[in-house]
Amino acid sequence: MKLNDSCHTSNQIMAIHATRLDEFGLNVKNDLYRKALARDSQTDSISGIGLDLVINGMLSGMGTPTVNVLSMMIQSILKPTIESIGLITDSIKFTKGGREWNQVSAMWQASVDGFLQDGVYFREGFRKGYSLERDITERQLGMTKKDFRTFLKEDMGIEDPKTLNIEQAQDIMLDMQDYMHNTIGNTKFGKMFNGKGETLVRWPTKIIVGIDEYGKARFRRQSMFQMASKFAKEDAGHGIKTQDTYKVDDTGAPLMLNGERVIDKKGGDGSYDGLYTRYKEELFTDAATSLMWDKRIKTFVAERRLGQENAGIKVGEPEDVLKEARLAMSLTRDDALYNAFQQRLAGTPRKIQQLRHDHPAFALFVPFIKTPWNIIKEGYNYIPFIPALRASLTTKEGVKKVLFDLRANKVPLHGPVEKMSYDELIPRQIIGMTMFATIGTMFDTDTITGSIPRSPSERQRWKDAGIKPYAIKIGDTWVGYHRFEPVATPLAMAADLLTFTKEYADDDDINTEEALELTANLLYMVKSNITSKTFLEGIHTLTAAMVDPNVSAQRGFVETMARPLTPAILAQTAKMMDSYDRQTTGVLERLQARIPIYREQLPKKFGVYGEAQKLDFSTALTSVPIFDASNMTPVQQEMMRVEWNKGGIQGNFKGVTLSSEQLGELRQLNAELLTPLLETTIASPAYQASSDGMKRKRLDKLSRKTRKRIGTRFANELRKTDPEFAKKFLSAYYTRLGLEDEMPDSLKD
Repeated sequence: MKLNDSCHTSNQIMAIHATRLDEFGLNVKNDLYRKALARDSQTDSISGIGLDLVINGMLSGMGTPTVNVLSMMIQSILKPTIESIGLITDSIKFTKGGREWNQVSAMWQASVDGFLQDGVYFREGFRKGYSLERDITERQLGMTKKDFRTFLKEDMGIEDPKTLNIEQAQDIMLDMQDYMHNTIGNTKFGKMFNGKGETLVRWPTKIIVGIDEYGKARFRRQSMFQMASKFAKEDAGHGIKTQDTYKVDDTGAPLMLNGERVIDKKGGDGSYDGLYTRYKEELFTDAATSLMWDKRIKTFVAERRLGQENAGIKVGEPEDVLKEARLAMSLTRDDALYNAFQQRLAGTPRKIQQLRHDHPAFALFVPFIKTPWNIIKEGYNYIPFIPALRASLTTKEGVKKVLFDLRANKVPLHGPVEKMSYDELIPRQIIGMTMFATIGTMFDTDTITGSIPRSPSERQRWKDAGIKPYAIKIGDTWVGYHRFEPVATPLAMAADLLTFTKEYADDDDINTEEALELTANLLYMVKSNITSKTFLEGIHTLTAAMVDPNVSAQRGFVETMARPLTPAILAQTAKMMDSYDRQTTGVLERLQARIPIYREQLPKKFGVYGEAQKLDFSTALTSVPIFDASNMTPVQQEMMRVEWNKGGIQGNFKGVTLSSEQLGELRQLNAELLTPLLETTIASPAYQASSDGMKRKRLDKLSRKTRKRIGTRFANELRKTDPEFAKKFLSAYYTRLGLEDEMPDSLKD
């Protein structure tokens, strides 16, 4: 990348150094950077490329991009909504955020403006594959400040690095960053496919970075509209009028007509609306395609101060104007990073992030940490009372940021992570309490679900009926909400808490066993709502066995290690090509289910009753569960109504562990025989006249008779056709009777 103009004009010595840097040539600079960058050996190594393949394989499906797009859309609505609520709480003196209607209105305007213009950030984010933020430090390059100064002096020929201003140093570091992120393109793998090896490996990351950069551009637009509104109101009060602007040609020279400059836009409008419109035009012109939003803000603030000075308003020293410009850039950038869940980590998450960097293999279990943690942290702010209570115990007041009140803020460009103030927290708490109250009403009408039950029988009942966990019923359709971050976490926790309240509220005497069960349920709730997110799936496998008896930690560990062999896009394609869910037992079969064509060789999955369980194409494509309840059969509806959860067939049959194919066949036989019997039974007058308790007993009896009948027939067939099963069956028979000593040697292992 080229150094900016300031490097060429600051002084003669620096101009010489900057020109020399441009004249180094790509090969010379790459050689210098290769020696200087600590990360180069990791990125350029086989293990580095392998880790890239694994991470990008995890990101290659539509799931993560879908989550990012949904989160961006939700957050772009939540941001002005929070400010709107804050405007009300400020007006009644409940908070002191200093919000004004014109600024909130400007944010809503920005929410529906400039969708296509901001697309340039997606294109550039995809092209580069990493953040476009110009805010960069030596540490991000894997260097210390001393390393960087030594590099400038010994390799770049800059005798006194202190003569570099911040922008000049950043330009050099950004050039080094370009090289660092493109290193894979210099490897043998990167040169394959006509030099497209990097794109072939990193296209999932590029897409996600593109979405993130587009999201940040949308949030910056809201902040910059807000800034234009605030400044316009201030300047209108001072009687400042807009100045004439003039047209220029392609070279930047002024266009002349009859010896006078050609006016582009006539000035003179000193109203708020006129100033606001002009300020927006100055912040968002065709120059926006240059991506230099920070420099546009800097120029805008400086020119505004010049206008104030011309109007006789004291604006301070030139360095004060520069400071205010940098504060405006900092506030805009920090707000965009916060709403895009990209703000810096601190404390334990920061240590985990560093552990992942120091030990790349740890990325198999924690592939991403910054965005997931920030999403969880933001969702936590919507849970009623708990964040406010915790804040009151840890700090009296958070850092107060009055957006674009530049002289009141003391926000350093690289400032520490600060706690949220009450003025920002209270509107979120109001939204959270509204969500909890709404969910309570929905829970009473059975139009929202929480986590899938821990009980295998209850879990099977949900699957047979087609009910999805973490879903909201809209009309007759259940739509999964677990990926609608950041509100998914408080929504899900509210639904789970209401479920536990309903289950335990009527029990006045909870014994020790029930107390332990409640504790396990609460831990399961936390696990389901935090670690089971797709971006923390590795942590989920490590913690699931501690709170869920149905999960094997060893199996989860093996699956986590093996999953990179089948990238997400491969698994997604396999599901989209197959219209059925498949019966799997063991790691290899679960991997097989993620491979197109081979997936279809696995047996179809059957529940206790009904046809083979199908997969919805839209769910396979977006990873957002959708189920049309209007398609539920009478049997499904009745089984859900009476809460019948018996009849499930497990993998252990007559003391013998069945293969996936055998288990699938047994479940299919049971479902095909039981379903018509259930249809006849629930339609009978005797059944309809019974209480729900008696109905469940009738269904239990019918299911037991069916399983016994099917089991006997199935066992006899396997004993005739499968010698290995016959041997295991007889061995288990002797064991059940306690006759191990009399067991023939041929039946012993």
